[in-house]
Amino acid sequence: MTTTAAEPASGGPHAARKEKIGLVSVLAFAVGAMIGGGVFTLSGTAINRAGPAALLSYAIAGVIMLLSALSSVAIATRAKEGQSGFAPVADLLGRPWRFLVMWGFYLNALLAVAFLADSFGAYLHSYFLHDLSATAAGVVCIVLLVALNLGPAVWVGRAESWIVGIKVALLLVFVGWGLAALSGSHFKPFAAHGTTEVLSTSALLFTAYTGFNVVTNILPSVRDPVKTVPRAIIGAVLISMAMYVLVVVAMLDSGVTHFGLAGVSQAASALMGHWGGQLIAFAACLSTLSGANAMLLGGSEIALRLVAVEDVPAFVGKTTKGGFPWMSVGLIGVVALMLVLFTSIISVIVLGNITALAAMLTVNMAAVVLARRGFPGTGFRIPGGPLLPILAGIACVTQFFSYSLADLLAAAAAMGLGFALYAMRDVRRNLYTEVALFSLRESLRNMETPLGRALRHPLHHPFPRHRPRPDRSN
Repeated sequence: MTTTAAEPASGGPHAARKEKIGLVSVLAFAVGAMIGGGVFTLSGTAINRAGPAALLSYAIAGVIMLLSALSSVAIATRAKEGQSGFAPVADLLGRPWRFLVMWGFYLNALLAVAFLADSFGAYLHSYFLHDLSATAAGVVCIVLLVALNLGPAVWVGRAESWIVGIKVALLLVFVGWGLAALSGSHFKPFAAHGTTEVLSTSALLFTAYTGFNVVTNILPSVRDPVKTVPRAIIGAVLISMAMYVLVVVAMLDSGVTHFGLAGVSQAASALMGHWGGQLIAFAACLSTLSGANAMLLGGSEIALRLVAVEDVPAFVGKTTKGGFPWMSVGLIGVVALMLVLFTSIISVIVLGNITALAAMLTVNMAAVVLARRGFPGTGFRIPGGPLLPILAGIACVTQFFSYSLADLLAAAAAMGLGFALYAMRDVRRNLYTEVALFSLRESLRNMETPLGRALRHPLHHPFPRHRPRPDRSN
């Protein structure tokens, strides 16, 4: 008889003293992970494929993701403190299903690192360093981020709220110029390539919305999770959806008929002049770099939690003497590097979308079971009971038909690799492994991981609002 490994429970003297994560930090991190390549690279591709109906493609992908996000929220808010937000899936469906969810989102994060590095390289090559190829720039991006995350300098994660503010502000400047040139003729014919292309394009755009999932692992450690978790996840999806739609409108108003990978800067150059293209290219480089870092942090966090619940072998959780997870970060870096060097950006996006869809389908299945149990506890309750999770699950299933058999088989192979690791989880257990697992669980519970430190200790404003007054009592 086998027993299910329990996730670390809350408790302990140190856990109570740890500072909780606030709404702004979590929301900024989730929005930062989403508003990256999804807008700066995929928007041009979406318009090329669907024409003005790319607006509808983004909306369809966003609505499906929002429905699935409700299921994620309902499950995450029932996780015990210190656990992954996906921990309740094991209680609702069984341990292998929890692994499927976490492995699917881990693969999605890994593939997103490669996609965002490719996007970073495209903008850097096109607008700033013409002598450095886009591929070479993508490689530099990955090497830089891996080096950053192997040491104590998690400044990119800590500065995420600043970076999100800067790139959203610059995109809104671009949107303003686009709206000033608004003309109905730019949206005709609306679905020039047919409704089939609209739906297939929406299937390509899921990766634009999956960023919030890497944060779900630590959402039970935020302040007042029953209120903060729904606001953070749902707010991040809605903000990102609105930004994507506005950017596509501005790009259509630019008059550009075909977009490359640096499509937003192409449109900005047409609307605003050369300086506008440079400005948006800067925002794109900053955004894709920070987005790749967010996904690297989040993917590494998922890997550590898979180790902590003994769903993968303990060697995946190896850390440096300073406590930094060199193995999980290194694995993501190496695989992302191979993807940048030897695969196309569209192939990476498609594979990431399929693995995320498999994970979200499972989350929706778990939410249906949770709804049938009456949403026990104090967590988020989905309006309408099991209806919305069922609709979200059906929507996920329909999207699989938009991919080729080869793409589906490649994704199945990637998921199969994960289950091979899952089958090895109990191999070579010894006292050293037990000590390492105990130390890792303590680190996760106390948020002493790169992602936990980045979110718990964001960079402070350089000009504090409240300066301490000098003590003149003496």
